[in-house]
Amino acid sequence: MDTQHLMPIGQPTALHLIRRMVMTGHIGGSYLFTGPPGVGKKTAARFFAMAINCQAEGTDPCGECEACTKIQAGTFPDFLTITPEAKKQVITIDQIRQLQEVLAFTPYEGKRRVILIDPAERLSLEAANAFLLTLEAPPLHTLFILITSTPYSLLETIRSRCQHIRFSPLTRNALIRVARYHGFPIDPSNPALDQCQGSASHLLTLLKPEMKEEFEEVDRFIAAILTRESSQGLIETPRWAKHRETMEEFLDRALWFIRNLWVASEGKANQGMGGEEMDHRTFPGLPEGAINRLPDLLETILRSLEDLKHNANPELVYDTLRIEMEELNG
Repeated sequence: MDTQHLMPIGQPTALHLIRRMVMTGHIGGSYLFTGPPGVGKKTAARFFAMAINCQAEGTDPCGECEACTKIQAGTFPDFLTITPEAKKQVITIDQIRQLQEVLAFTPYEGKRRVILIDPAERLSLEAANAFLLTLEAPPLHTLFILITSTPYSLLETIRSRCQHIRFSPLTRNALIRVARYHGFPIDPSNPALDQCQGSASHLLTLLKPEMKEEFEEVDRFIAAILTRESSQGLIETPRWAKHRETMEEFLDRALWFIRNLWVASEGKANQGMGGEEMDHRTFPGLPEGAINRLPDLLETILRSLEDLKHNANPELVYDTLRIEMEELNG
């Protein structure tokens, strides 16, 4: 069976380290997978879990045995993911206590229980301290994998007890492979390959047909700010600002939009998502001096992204950003 689809694409170093640990049997008790969002950390964790529980011979998982198929389906009782519960922003101490109760028993079916904490930066302080006690005396039959894009937001005592495996932004060729695997026959010149910033999950979102309308709305919002256009849409909270994931997509798009406008203002050719020419002449009502404020607008958006990553309410982030952008633009 072809098992290429089980492996993280475009992460040869991480894949080599995991294979070597499985082959030698030198597997630690806890690992920290770090890198930008959407670059294969969770896929690598699932590959690792399959490799150490696979019932067939070999370094790579077979993808066909009961353990492999259950892990792929999300029904393997010894591969558990700890993530914030619905409507909660953090992983709570109660979740960690429930996990500790499970860890008192040996694995149900597998050779080794694998616990995935994703995203690890969402551990509340109480939960992190409780989890630290488990890391200090880990069960022999358990492997912990912590996934995060912001490792230094974790307690240093947690980081120091984990072996660190780093994941890099995906190359252009790796992104094209991911897109084509998911049914998007992407052209190498597609601007989405730049806008996604090496993230496969971001790229796949950008390529969804329904995102074109969303991005057009975002572009109109930014254009209205830049041209000082009075619009009810700048007062009411749009639908994409009501959820964390779509708000993050908005901020990424806004960064790309303003960056491209800034570059174009310097006389460099640039293309929009649909291939249209993107320069300051696109906005004939752009007031004099607005171009000079683009760096400040970029800084404001970057600050909003940081607030969002630190669990700020997305609607509050939107309202704050809108006010700050309007103030910057006079």
